[in-house]
Amino acid sequence: MNAQMKPGIPPFRPRVADLWARIERQGGAWTTHRVLRAHRLNGHDALKRATARGDLHLLARAGLLEEHDEDPNRRFYTRKRTTNAKGMS
Repeated sequence: MNAQMKPGIPPFRPRVADLWARIERQGGAWTTHRVLRAHRLNGHDALKRATARGDLHLLARAGLLEEHDEDPNRRFYTRKRTTNAKGMS
């Protein structure tokens, strides 16, 4: 897939860039299981849960995802909401 990054978004390795493109298209909650499935669909095989967690964490540190860990038994990420000039989501 090898997604093109938009201006203002830091360059990522192809696996993470492909993941971000899929997250942008599909939205919703992203867990390590969903990321592993997306990586396989994107042609990135033989990855482990730790890799999926790291990819999600990297996108969150870049300010693109928001972490949700209110439930101690479940952690997921969603796209960060952007605000327009009037402060509306």
